Parts: sequence; structure tokens; C-alpha cells
Amino acid sequence: MFKNKFFLLSVTVVLIAIILYSLTGNETPQSSTTGNDDQYLTPIQDLRKQKDDFLKTDKESPIKEKATFKGLKYFEINPNFKVVGKLDKFASDQTINISMTDGSVEEYEAYGNVSFEIEGKKYALKIFKTPEGNLFLPFKDLTSNKETYGAGRYLDFGVNDVKNNQIEIDFNKAYQPYCAYNETFTCPITPAENFLNLALKVGERQ
Repeated sequence: MFKNKFFLLSVTVVLIAIILYSLTGNETPQSSTTGNDDQYLTPIQDLRKQKDDFLKTDKESPIKEKATFKGLKYFEINPNFKVVGKLDKFASDQTINISMTDGSVEEYEAYGNVSFEIEGKKYALKIFKTPEGNLFLPFKDLTSNKETYGAGRYLDFGVNDVKNNQIEIDFNKAYQPYCAYNETFTCPITPAENFLNLALKVGERQ
């Protein structure tokens, strides 16, 4: 599924994300009523600092000029973009061909559809399962190819993040793949069906 060095990004981000969710998650996902306080902000800020430290020092980092790297760019954290999605898991294994940034095509396992509301409007995205057993949610929105990477942004989850057919989706944790920073990396292009017709001005940006 994953090609070239994109696999390294997936493993690193998934591990960090799963640790973060284990620290902040509840037994059952709650509705998005989180206040803009330290209990919500600090874990996200810590995750960003860990990633910046990794990108500045690790030999597998896509950052070309590590000496002058000051950290990634982000939109302001907004708890209104933390939502609870309903997961409709597919009854049997399904696959979908996803184009990669190098022009090739990879086959992904389609895990299910996730439906949720943002600012009173309903949306849905298809979520995929990785060979490592984690869940992968790519998406595009009205910021794509403008304020964010054109191929889309991603969110990662553990299967255990699904509780009672619900999953907490925090778009403040959306990240750009390595190929957004270095053209030698290869990563999936978000399928057209995973387009959100709104400007998600949260998470990682260009």
C-alpha cells in the first residue's frame, strides 16, 4: 500500500496519534463541547512540538534545510472542529484504487463511512484500514491547493478509537504528508469522494 518513505511517516504519526488519543480519549466519544482550555490545548501543542523536534533532527525527515527549520505552520486551534462521527463499517472487505503522487496506483482496504456534523451541516468521509491495522482518514476541503497541500491532509486512528460505532474526529490534528515538504516522497492523493465542501482552517497548513 504505502510506497517509498511515506511508510515511515505513517508509522511515526500513527504511533504519536494513538498515544495522544489514549491520553485524551474517553470510554465513549462525547459531543463537541470542549472548552478552549489547557486540558484541550496542551496535548495538541505537545504533539506539534514532538513532531517539529522529530522533523528537525531525524535523518528520515523530509525537511531539506533542518538548520533553519523553525517548525511547521498551523491554523489556530479551534475546538468547534472536534466532532463525533458515526461509523458505518462495511460488512465485507472492500478495496479502492487510490492514485499516488508519483503517478502510480495503490489498492487500499475501505473500512467504512464516517458521518458527522460541522456547524450544523452533515458530511461524510470514507475511512481506510492500513496493513498495520490502523485507520487512515484522508480528506480535501476548500483550503486544499491554496492554504493546505493539494493532495489533501490526513488523520490517523487506532481501531480501538471506535467505540459503540462512534469515533472522535479532531480536525485540529490534521496533518500534511511528507510529500508536501519534499517531492522525493510518495503519498496517497485523497479520493474525490473525500472532499468536504467547507474551509477547514484548522490543523497543519502550508
